[in-house]
Amino acid sequence: MIERVVAEDLQEDILRNDFYPDLGQTRYWAESGDPLLYVGLARAGFISITTQHPHLGEVLLAELQASYAVLDWKDLHASRKLRKLMRSGRLEEDGIELHVVESIEKVLARLIAYHGRRTWIRPAYRALLRRLERAPASGFTLHGVELWSRRENRCLGGELGYSLGATYTSLSGFCSPNEARWRHFGTLQIYLLAERLRDRGYAFWNMGHPHMPYKIALGARVLPRRVFLDRWLAARDLAPHEPLTAGD
Repeated sequence: MIERVVAEDLQEDILRNDFYPDLGQTRYWAESGDPLLYVGLARAGFISITTQHPHLGEVLLAELQASYAVLDWKDLHASRKLRKLMRSGRLEEDGIELHVVESIEKVLARLIAYHGRRTWIRPAYRALLRRLERAPASGFTLHGVELWSRRENRCLGGELGYSLGATYTSLSGFCSPNEARWRHFGTLQIYLLAERLRDRGYAFWNMGHPHMPYKIALGARVLPRRVFLDRWLAARDLAPHEPLTAGD
């Protein structure tokens, strides 16, 4: 049985005494239309997607994970294949550029096209994200990121995420179909974004679920909930020296 979480549950004493120690409970549901609740959940360390409730329709699925994949900049690692790509001259030849886009709309469309019926970015969630983009909460900013080839005038990959204070969290990503010419460019997008976040003064990258090998290959470490939350709660109220902004 997935329990409900409401705004009143997000008081610090309730979180520390009831939610954070309960490693047997990782998933909760919440109303999907309230931007302030979404941001409150994010501040508390939850990562929220959407699911279909049997009686209520689309709701937030807010997850307080038992462990998190966290990328610290000192651990950022480029594989041999990625180093070879970056040394090959391809990035200059193809005019490779990483953009933080002005609007998340095209990123949302690309995510939905890439993931198809498997996507959790349902209509109510898209509406919620649009409200958050138009009126962001203090310290919270949505980011659409795209990797482009200027030569081909083509988007090769990208992702949707958010920054909260001096932290950055991934939500979902996409890349070009399996074309040999663009192999490893999805990983390149992540690597270049990590470098930019590092250079802007963000504390770390919250990559979410630790079960995907590519995260570990890039240098992410798996942190148990307690260790993650100690770092998260400290960094969410800090500020990078140069925030990631649209048009970067």
